[in-house]
Amino acid sequence: MSGIIIGNTLRTAWKQMLYWGLGLGLLGMYIVFIASNSDIVQGYADLFESLPPALLTAFGASSAEFFRTTEGWVVTILVSELALFLSVYAVLAGLAISANEEQSGILDVVLSLPISRRAFLLEKWLAYALLAFGTVLISALLPTLTAIGLGIDADIGIIFASILAVYPSALIVITVTVLLSTLFRRRIAAIGAVAAFVIGSYMSSIVGSSASGPIADLLETLSYFSHVGGESIVSGEYEPGGTLALLVAAGLGFALSAHLFDRRDIGT
Repeated sequence: MSGIIIGNTLRTAWKQMLYWGLGLGLLGMYIVFIASNSDIVQGYADLFESLPPALLTAFGASSAEFFRTTEGWVVTILVSELALFLSVYAVLAGLAISANEEQSGILDVVLSLPISRRAFLLEKWLAYALLAFGTVLISALLPTLTAIGLGIDADIGIIFASILAVYPSALIVITVTVLLSTLFRRRIAAIGAVAAFVIGSYMSSIVGSSASGPIADLLETLSYFSHVGGESIVSGEYEPGGTLALLVAAGLGFALSAHLFDRRDIGT
């Protein structure tokens, strides 16, 4: 691995990281600004108490009580929205690793250079993994600094850690996008498949957490949204097993992608 592909990718794609990070960070700042008014927070908490469990789950909470603390409000609202928006960013990043260049015919030229297919895919994947982390970091810093500046009564460390905990979910979506792009070859088919994966995972999280029984438990376990960890960090019940499972799954998914990418024809 020479690092040339990583460096070139970072140079050409850092602006997307900055724009996405600033956009998501501004969303976080807005939510923190709302949280600085305790009357508004309590008003929303009263409203959420009337919602059915399925809708509460869509907001990333199992109980309306999480909305009654400032950090609970910020984390519950912000982390659930960040997980969705970052999934969109992750799909775009995953497509940029190989599918976009293969669709345009550029990949044929790149792979004619003295670099193996696996090394190319690995460097691109690592580059976008770094860019995704930078996006999450920026989106965590802006609301955290806003909370400090406003002097809100909340555990700033919990807010920052909860936002960073979204990163493994973005990495798994990037990896799944690369894998599906390798399997389906056609970009439009890969986009449809990964969209189904994201939507299916989101719905599985809602159904699994709002229902009971072994099937519901399985659906919740299989959904990457269920392992984001925002609520568990607020409640002090965070277990790293879910995060570790996502990181291991991302590594295994990339290994399978690299194996398939190395064996198939390009551009057909």
